[in-house]
Amino acid sequence: MKKLLMVLVFLSGCATFNDAMDAYLMKYDTNEYKLITEVRTKAGSAKNNCADSIESKRLAKELLYTSTFLMHYAEHLPHNKPIQHATVELNDMVKGLSDKYDSGIVSPVFCKIKFTSIEESANRMQQSEGKKPR
Repeated sequence: MKKLLMVLVFLSGCATFNDAMDAYLMKYDTNEYKLITEVRTKAGSAKNNCADSIESKRLAKELLYTSTFLMHYAEHLPHNKPIQHATVELNDMVKGLSDKYDSGIVSPVFCKIKFTSIEESANRMQQSEGKKPR
């Protein structure tokens, strides 16, 4: 039993050590920051066009491409787990909005709420990315 406890303590210590190393080794990436900024800016602009369903649908599709590109870009960068997870969640939000447009009419209120949520998520990602060491 003592050996099992020692192994568990050692393994949990390794996980903490690996997480600490990842946090220490994360580096600022100008391309990643730029893509996050694009998502934030497009969402912020799009929320002002929600009265025009054709234009807002076009912007949702454009935003889906950009967020997917960001997710794929960040996917294999080393020591980048927090942003990798955040890009997947952000892309899921954008895809949800895009799918909603594909399934029918989206109200201007729903459109504005979704684009605002996407913009705010991208803003938090910018803050996280901006704090990485250069």
